[in-house]
Amino acid sequence: MRAQPVIRSAAPLGFRSSTDTVQRAETLADLTRILMPETQICVHSPPGSPNMLGALERLHASAGPGLRAVVRLSADGVPDIDTLPLARPFAHPTVRRELAFLLELYGDLLGCQAIGLRIERLERAMCPRWHIDRTGIRLLCTWCGPGTEWLDDPRIDPRGLLGSAADAPATGQARPFDILLLKGSAWQGNAAGGAIHRSPQVAPGSDPRILVALDALWDD
Repeated sequence: MRAQPVIRSAAPLGFRSSTDTVQRAETLADLTRILMPETQICVHSPPGSPNMLGALERLHASAGPGLRAVVRLSADGVPDIDTLPLARPFAHPTVRRELAFLLELYGDLLGCQAIGLRIERLERAMCPRWHIDRTGIRLLCTWCGPGTEWLDDPRIDPRGLLGSAADAPATGQARPFDILLLKGSAWQGNAAGGAIHRSPQVAPGSDPRILVALDALWDD
């Protein structure tokens, strides 16, 4: 399997945005705005998930590094989560429900046949420098710890990113449980664009950062 973008119809206009490239989705349906050509980042802030607290405590206590798997979707877009190697603590019922929700939401958005799933348990910044992913559209959701940071500055040319923005401060940051969609440079028509983002620093002595990442996969 390989990750690749697909072309879908653009979302309707008439919404509020912070800039042309960063969109705040007030509802889950508004996440389709990531499909608009100029949009590079779309973020939705759902209500908190208090039922995740017990599950997160177990994830913090876990010595494991995380989880990587491929999840297939049925013809109706339902993720086959029962086949995942969900050993403790990922087998917690609340974790399973949250994963199923994110997988189905993302699969419905992109219409893919499978999804590459990563759950990262991070004690330090994974990608601390500003960068653009060579991907289609990636979903990130931070369950615990500081969220992904992004940089939205029209003065910065993404093609000269490392030289012009190495020390630039973040202009936005996801909160816990935010659903963050990042468009990469491999998305069709987006070779000169892409969401500029980085991993946040994890404070020494704090709980590990727990991050869910989803990437669309299509059969060859």
